[in-house]
Amino acid sequence: MDTLRDTSPHAVLRQVTEAVRRQRLIQPDGRVLVAVSGGADSVCLLTLLHEMRERVLLPGIELRIAHVNYGLRGDESEEDEAFVRELGSKLGVPVDCERVRLMPKSGGTLQSRARDARYAFFGRLLREHGMAAVATGHTADDQAETVLLWLMRGAGTSGLTGIPVKRAGGIIRPLLGVTRQQVLDYLAFRGMPYRSDSSNGTPRYRRNRIRQEILPALRLLNPRIVEALARGADILAADAAVLNEIERERWGVVAKDASSGLVVLDGDRLAAEPLGLQRRLVRRALAVVRQGQEGLTFRHVSGILERVLAGAHGAGLNLPGGLRVARHGALIVMEYGGSKGGARSLTELTAGIPLPVPGEIRVGYGGRRLLAAEGWGLPAGLPGDRAVFAVDRDRCDGPLSVRTWRKGDWFCPLGMGGHRKKLQDFFVDRKVARTLRGGIPLVVAPSGIVWVAGYRGDERFAAGPATAHPVMLSIAPPAENGGG
Repeated sequence: MDTLRDTSPHAVLRQVTEAVRRQRLIQPDGRVLVAVSGGADSVCLLTLLHEMRERVLLPGIELRIAHVNYGLRGDESEEDEAFVRELGSKLGVPVDCERVRLMPKSGGTLQSRARDARYAFFGRLLREHGMAAVATGHTADDQAETVLLWLMRGAGTSGLTGIPVKRAGGIIRPLLGVTRQQVLDYLAFRGMPYRSDSSNGTPRYRRNRIRQEILPALRLLNPRIVEALARGADILAADAAVLNEIERERWGVVAKDASSGLVVLDGDRLAAEPLGLQRRLVRRALAVVRQGQEGLTFRHVSGILERVLAGAHGAGLNLPGGLRVARHGALIVMEYGGSKGGARSLTELTAGIPLPVPGEIRVGYGGRRLLAAEGWGLPAGLPGDRAVFAVDRDRCDGPLSVRTWRKGDWFCPLGMGGHRKKLQDFFVDRKVARTLRGGIPLVVAPSGIVWVAGYRGDERFAAGPATAHPVMLSIAPPAENGGG
């Protein structure tokens, strides 16, 4: 192959091969989707993986290229796509290109929208071609820049860990231990051309200013500043993993109820934790109730600890989006408060409200959404999450409706082999506060309770592998605009 030139292995090849093996990023016979923009980093990544395949350093691996053309730089974008297609042809690697037009909209930067579109494309290709992983060309310089960005924001441990070498969705970063200078040395050694993105030179983006101004200044103090920052992120990532385990263990003690749109914490147990764990647990609670951490700030967390946890009964705090955090005795309750147009009150729910399939209704004063979707798609939450329950529609013997708890209610909790349990006993066992029980929506069929929303489904109605007409039930926070 021309690109190998029959030369001896470059030091970067040995370094990346060792990193891939040590971190188990790619298995033998693995199928890897390589994200290639045409820039130096991604071309280096593709060439390295191709060379590993040619030298049988990663036996049997299959490569495929993914390229996104945003059309933001006119002819330059078109030339990037043509370059990537030609590169794939030269290396004998199939190329998939996606043309994306990023429409202006409120919320999120152009870069964040481009990232979302890019990873959505990668996810589709993974599924369509049965690929095991997506390799991206993030380098040690990207890691250093990311750490500095988070440091300027006053981030904690999670932010300062920087870019993970592996993350959910099969994303891997084989070059994370390689500097940009090493990338350029390798490409020169292999005689590989690459494209330059003109937008990388504009000072409009903060990352570019860090790259062009701050890192060069720091190199005067420490010529190996990139390696130092990357090493610091690696150390913090290991520490964060330990803290995450402790956080998960303490969450099981502090959280009394936790579902999308509603979280209840034991205030006394939370107050007994060290400050660092208090902050982590509150952040986790907010992420659960809001279905994500986007928009969370240190100020929100501090306000909850200072005004609600340290406050007396009735102390409360209103957060953006209609989220209310309040103290009820020893309990810290996070839920969506204030009337949302169209939400059904608990009084209305007492008699029962039809739940269309597909469709949704909003329940309670906070306007949490209870959704029913046909098929196996997940409208909210994750498989096995308490916010989601898969129902066999053919077992429901009639239409679904939503109501609140009535005296004498019982159901057959999933996992109990079809045995009955009074709903009151279920709440007692789960330590659900009395004040909260009347606000928990129940999805019911003519023959009984189908799902105690956010808690447990009924064994009799659960969907299985042979289910012909599955319905996914889920409970979610109010929509951003308050609509249903």
